[in-house]
Amino acid sequence: MENSDRTWFEFGLDSSKQIMGAGWIHVANLLCAVLFAGRLPGVDGCTWYAANIIVDTTAGVAVEWCLLRGLHHLLIGLRCVATAKLLDSGSYRDSSGAFRPLAYVTQMVVWLSIVTCMKVGMVGLMKTVPVIVLLVNSALSSLEDTPKIKLVVVMIFVPLMMNTFQFVLTDGFIKKRKRADPLADGLIAKE
Repeated sequence: MENSDRTWFEFGLDSSKQIMGAGWIHVANLLCAVLFAGRLPGVDGCTWYAANIIVDTTAGVAVEWCLLRGLHHLLIGLRCVATAKLLDSGSYRDSSGAFRPLAYVTQMVVWLSIVTCMKVGMVGLMKTVPVIVLLVNSALSSLEDTPKIKLVVVMIFVPLMMNTFQFVLTDGFIKKRKRADPLADGLIAKE
């Protein structure tokens, strides 16, 4: 693990949020693949699944970061300091160092809500700008004659590479960090 103040316990909690989010997105991606297969000429479910993963793990990560940061700034702006502190991603202990299960559960619910909002947005993006799906279809076209190989590429290799990329990026912003926002520091310190 990297050199930080984060304990293995906290790393496990942070990772569990990502794993739950990834599981939820996997189900949503499978559903999208089934629902949208054939809606674009020559585009099958495998292509939709691959397109969903690629979009979710790139643009989707940026959307998740914006939603998480935006929620924090909104709470600080509304002077909902206790809620902002409870939702401070990766922070699971009170000032005395005791584990706060409510903080973890609340952060998990918020994270799954953020992931859901991201997914809805990315589906909307792909439906509005189908060229994204068509580009993925074009990239996979060389595998059309070998559907079993295409399935392995789409269900194993693409998710392995893209989810690894996503987990590393997301870990950077869901783990506890030192505050650099003086306004937030001031509001949280006054509680």
